[in-house]
Amino acid sequence: MAEGKFKANPATIEKYLAGVDYPANRQDLLDRARMNGADMNVMDTLDSLPDQIYRSPIDVSKAMAGSEIGSRRSSPPGEEVGLATERETRAARGGGEASVGRGTTVSAAEVQRYLRGMHYPAGISEVVSQAQKNNAPGDVLDILNKIRDREFRSAADLSKALGEVM
Repeated sequence: MAEGKFKANPATIEKYLAGVDYPANRQDLLDRARMNGADMNVMDTLDSLPDQIYRSPIDVSKAMAGSEIGSRRSSPPGEEVGLATERETRAARGGGEASVGRGTTVSAAEVQRYLRGMHYPAGISEVVSQAQKNNAPGDVLDILNKIRDREFRSAADLSKALGEVM
Protein backbone atom coordinates (compact mmCIF):
# COMPACT_ATOMS: atom_id res chain seq x y z
CA MET A 1 0.00 0.00 0.00
CA ALA A 2 1.58 3.27 -1.08
CA GLU A 3 1.72 6.00 1.50
CA GLY A 4 1.62 8.92 -0.92
CA LYS A 5 3.48 11.95 0.38
CA PHE A 6 4.13 10.44 3.81
CA LYS A 7 7.59 9.37 4.86
CA ALA A 8 6.27 6.91 7.47
CA ASN A 9 3.45 4.35 7.28
CA PRO A 10 0.51 4.10 9.70
CA ALA A 11 1.99 1.10 11.54
CA THR A 12 5.20 3.01 12.24
CA ILE A 13 3.26 6.08 13.31
CA GLU A 14 1.15 3.99 15.70
CA LYS A 15 4.31 2.62 17.31
CA TYR A 16 5.57 6.10 18.16
CA LEU A 17 2.17 7.27 19.42
CA ALA A 18 2.11 4.65 22.19
CA GLY A 19 0.84 6.28 25.35
CA VAL A 20 -1.11 9.12 23.73
CA ASP A 21 -4.01 10.15 25.93
CA TYR A 22 -6.88 10.58 23.45
CA PRO A 23 -8.57 12.87 22.55
CA ALA A 24 -5.43 14.64 21.39
CA ASN A 25 -4.54 17.41 18.97
CA ARG A 26 -1.73 17.34 16.39
CA GLN A 27 0.71 18.98 18.82
CA ASP A 28 -0.07 16.30 21.44
CA LEU A 29 0.76 13.64 18.82
CA LEU A 30 4.01 15.37 17.93
CA ASP A 31 4.99 15.72 21.59
CA ARG A 32 4.32 12.04 22.33
CA ALA A 33 6.16 10.85 19.23
CA ARG A 34 9.16 12.99 20.22
CA MET A 35 9.04 11.51 23.75
CA ASN A 36 8.98 8.03 22.20
CA GLY A 37 12.10 8.73 20.12
CA ALA A 38 10.47 9.19 16.71
CA ASP A 39 12.75 9.93 13.77
CA MET A 40 12.32 12.84 11.36
CA ASN A 41 10.21 10.78 8.93
CA VAL A 42 7.64 10.14 11.66
CA MET A 43 7.75 13.73 12.88
CA ASP A 44 7.35 15.12 9.34
CA THR A 45 4.42 12.80 8.72
CA LEU A 46 2.66 13.85 11.92
CA ASP A 47 3.39 17.51 11.24
CA SER A 48 1.66 17.19 7.86
CA LEU A 49 -1.60 15.95 9.42
CA PRO A 50 -4.60 18.28 9.79
CA ASP A 51 -4.66 20.39 12.95
CA GLN A 52 -7.71 18.83 14.59
CA ILE A 53 -8.81 16.68 17.49
CA TYR A 54 -8.01 12.96 17.17
CA ARG A 55 -10.17 10.69 19.29
CA SER A 56 -8.25 7.46 18.64
CA PRO A 57 -5.42 5.92 16.59
CA ILE A 58 -8.05 5.16 13.96
CA ASP A 59 -8.65 8.91 13.53
CA VAL A 60 -4.91 9.36 12.92
CA SER A 61 -5.01 6.67 10.21
CA LYS A 62 -8.09 8.30 8.70
CA ALA A 63 -6.34 11.65 8.67
CA MET A 64 -3.34 10.10 6.92
CA ALA A 65 -5.65 8.62 4.30
CA GLY A 66 -7.51 11.89 3.87
CA SER A 67 -4.37 14.05 3.71
CA GLU A 68 -2.25 12.15 1.23
CA ILE A 69 -3.32 14.13 -1.81
CA GLY A 70 -4.21 17.41 -0.15
CA SER A 71 -2.27 19.97 1.77
CA ARG A 72 -2.53 20.42 5.51
CA ARG A 73 -5.92 21.77 6.47
CA SER A 74 -7.35 22.99 9.73
CA SER A 75 -10.59 21.64 11.09
CA PRO A 76 -12.74 23.24 13.73
CA PRO A 77 -11.96 21.92 17.21
CA GLY A 78 -13.63 18.59 17.80
CA GLU A 79 -14.17 17.80 14.12
CA GLU A 80 -13.19 14.27 13.20
CA VAL A 81 -12.08 13.09 9.79
CA GLY A 82 -15.20 11.77 8.08
CA LEU A 83 -15.44 8.47 6.23
CA ALA A 84 -17.05 10.15 3.23
CA THR A 85 -14.05 12.43 2.84
CA GLU A 86 -11.71 9.48 3.21
CA ARG A 87 -13.59 7.53 0.55
CA GLU A 88 -13.63 10.50 -1.81
CA THR A 89 -9.92 11.01 -1.33
CA ARG A 90 -9.12 7.35 -1.90
CA ALA A 91 -11.30 7.29 -5.01
CA ALA A 92 -9.43 10.31 -6.36
CA ARG A 93 -6.14 8.49 -5.71
CA GLY A 94 -7.45 5.42 -7.49
CA GLY A 95 -7.26 2.91 -4.69
CA GLY A 96 -6.42 2.31 -1.06
CA GLU A 97 -9.64 0.54 -0.22
CA ALA A 98 -10.55 -3.03 -0.89
CA SER A 99 -13.68 -3.76 -2.87
CA VAL A 100 -15.50 -6.76 -1.55
CA GLY A 101 -18.59 -8.12 -3.27
CA ARG A 102 -21.66 -5.92 -3.72
CA GLY A 103 -19.48 -2.98 -4.79
CA THR A 104 -18.76 -2.13 -1.14
CA THR A 105 -15.44 -0.55 -0.21
CA VAL A 106 -13.77 -0.97 3.16
CA SER A 107 -10.85 1.06 4.51
CA ALA A 108 -8.20 -0.22 6.90
CA ALA A 109 -9.51 2.24 9.50
CA GLU A 110 -12.99 0.75 9.20
CA VAL A 111 -11.59 -2.76 9.65
CA GLN A 112 -9.65 -1.66 12.75
CA ARG A 113 -12.84 -0.21 14.25
CA TYR A 114 -14.22 -3.75 14.54
CA LEU A 115 -11.13 -4.97 16.40
CA ARG A 116 -11.67 -2.98 19.58
CA GLY A 117 -10.69 -5.02 22.61
CA MET A 118 -8.23 -7.17 20.65
CA HIS A 119 -5.52 -8.73 22.81
CA TYR A 120 -2.13 -9.50 21.33
CA PRO A 121 -0.36 -11.69 20.43
CA ALA A 122 -3.09 -13.26 18.32
CA GLY A 123 -3.53 -15.34 15.20
CA ILE A 124 -5.97 -14.62 12.42
CA SER A 125 -8.65 -16.83 13.99
CA GLU A 126 -8.60 -14.70 17.16
CA VAL A 127 -8.69 -11.53 15.04
CA VAL A 128 -11.72 -12.75 13.07
CA SER A 129 -13.39 -13.88 16.30
CA GLN A 130 -12.92 -10.42 17.87
CA ALA A 131 -14.34 -8.76 14.74
CA GLN A 132 -17.37 -11.05 14.95
CA LYS A 133 -17.84 -10.16 18.65
CA ASN A 134 -17.87 -6.50 17.57
CA ASN A 135 -20.57 -7.22 14.96
CA ALA A 136 -18.32 -6.67 11.94
CA PRO A 137 -20.20 -6.82 8.61
CA GLY A 138 -19.41 -9.54 6.10
CA ASP A 139 -17.19 -7.34 3.93
CA VAL A 140 -14.91 -6.62 6.90
CA LEU A 141 -14.73 -10.33 7.74
CA ASP A 142 -13.92 -11.08 4.09
CA ILE A 143 -10.95 -8.69 4.25
CA LEU A 144 -9.69 -10.27 7.48
CA ASN A 145 -9.98 -13.74 6.01
CA LYS A 146 -7.65 -12.70 3.16
CA ILE A 147 -4.81 -12.12 5.63
CA ARG A 148 -2.19 -14.88 5.79
CA ASP A 149 -2.31 -16.54 9.21
CA ARG A 150 0.61 -15.65 11.45
CA GLU A 151 1.13 -14.31 14.94
CA PHE A 152 0.28 -10.63 15.23
CA ARG A 153 2.22 -9.12 18.13
CA SER A 154 0.42 -5.76 18.02
CA ALA A 155 -2.18 -3.65 16.24
CA ALA A 156 0.69 -2.31 14.14
CA ASP A 157 1.50 -5.85 12.95
CA LEU A 158 -2.12 -6.34 12.00
CA SER A 159 -2.26 -2.96 10.23
CA LYS A 160 0.74 -3.98 8.14
CA ALA A 161 -1.00 -7.25 7.20
CA LEU A 162 -4.13 -5.32 6.26
CA GLY A 163 -2.03 -3.16 3.99
CA GLU A 164 -0.80 -6.28 2.22
CA VAL A 165 -4.31 -7.43 1.30
CA MET A 166 -5.98 -4.08 0.64
